[in-house]
Amino acid sequence: MQKRFLSNLFLSLFLNFLIKPVSVLVIDAGVQRHVGNEAYGQYFALLSLTLITNIILDIGINNFTTRNIAQNQDVIIEHFSKIIGFRFVLFLLYSVVVFLAATLLQISLENFLILAFLMLNQFIIQLIAFFRSAFSGMHLFKTDTVISVLDRALLILLFGYFFVFYPQGINIQSFVIAQTSAYFITLLAAIIALNRKIRIKKLEWDWSYFISVLKKSAPYALLVLLMLIYNRSDSIILREWSENGDLEAGIYAQGFRLFDAMYMVGMIFAGMLFPLFSRMLFEKDPSLNDLLNTAAKLLIGGTMAAVFVLIVNGHEILSLIYKERVESSSFLVFCLLMLAMLSMSFNFVFGTLLTANGSLKSLNVISGVAALTSIGLNLLLVIPFGAIGSALAALIVQTVVSIAIVRIAVKRLQLLNLRLLALNLFGLFCFLVSGWAIISVSDFVALTPFLSIGIVLTGIYVFRILNLNSFTKAFIKQEKRGN
Repeated sequence: MQKRFLSNLFLSLFLNFLIKPVSVLVIDAGVQRHVGNEAYGQYFALLSLTLITNIILDIGINNFTTRNIAQNQDVIIEHFSKIIGFRFVLFLLYSVVVFLAATLLQISLENFLILAFLMLNQFIIQLIAFFRSAFSGMHLFKTDTVISVLDRALLILLFGYFFVFYPQGINIQSFVIAQTSAYFITLLAAIIALNRKIRIKKLEWDWSYFISVLKKSAPYALLVLLMLIYNRSDSIILREWSENGDLEAGIYAQGFRLFDAMYMVGMIFAGMLFPLFSRMLFEKDPSLNDLLNTAAKLLIGGTMAAVFVLIVNGHEILSLIYKERVESSSFLVFCLLMLAMLSMSFNFVFGTLLTANGSLKSLNVISGVAALTSIGLNLLLVIPFGAIGSALAALIVQTVVSIAIVRIAVKRLQLLNLRLLALNLFGLFCFLVSGWAIISVSDFVALTPFLSIGIVLTGIYVFRILNLNSFTKAFIKQEKRGN
């Protein structure tokens, strides 16, 4: 399992690092620079609204599908035939809820068209995710990876064309419509790819089956909803409660963009680990601890290294991406969100393990407390501190959540051999903090990027975050299979 994980992880990370940074740092950031922080702040708040409520489109079906297929692939044809049709019923319910929420929040009429396209985007995204859940469950990680980056690749092509030939036509509306086009083409590709594997039968309406799945997937749905609340409600509260809401939401979006880019990497790990953990727990595979240690070193150690480089070079990175749109509070917001992502990286590994184990009651309790805490802290902090207050709330909530999840996972699953992992990660953290202290008092400002990268590479080697032997063995095995 570990070799399969490493070989597929490398391909997925390679394609995502090839495409998604361009999409996030060039296309998304370019649109924000072009339209301004206030206009983008409005869009960002609308996007958060559609994201928080999009659990209605899924109600936990995707996670249930991945876990179910990973443990029994024979159910896939019947499952798809009986579930896809109900997605459209869920979309109608979702539309009603979002429009009611938008009315209560007094969203202006000119923003309702943008909101409608964002809702359609979420519907298509959830359909794509449904097909990807089948690919993950069948351990078809290469197909899943290609589908996961296709929408962003198409968006780069579409908006790259706009930036070159029609820069005067770039606005939030054209940005959202371009997203819709990219998502729709990706959905068609996902349908074709899955149909080649399983030959989807004629769609069936089976209410009893749907209700049965709904009962089993409800805990997953609640978990996703609560996570969305404590991860995404901040921008909505920030826009509605702070003195200059649109501007503050735009400043928060600047830091959140790189947070979101790193979140995508975490989701790549979680997406691969979930079906692997599910099968290994089901089969009581003794190599579970080895996979857990490898994944934790790579993701948590890698996130720690990335956060160090990003914070040390934060001023230059923000100026490079946003130019004159950088505000006085942008850097502090950025640093707090990067530290929040470091805390969240533990959740991607240990939270995924608990989800695969079916420990949803504990996860829902933790996430429920986190959601209430996040809302309370944001309401308390955004009025005096604006975007900084929201970023501080995110750091506090993510840290508390990760500590709770790690403790429960270690205790409930009786995880062994984690002492060396903990020592390696703690050693790397102390090493990077020392490196930051040295750089901060150094006069070699021009060499800061090179020094930070050098410190990271040294730390990764000294504390054995990357196991080159495991990578080599994984790829040699992969080559032999290809031959």
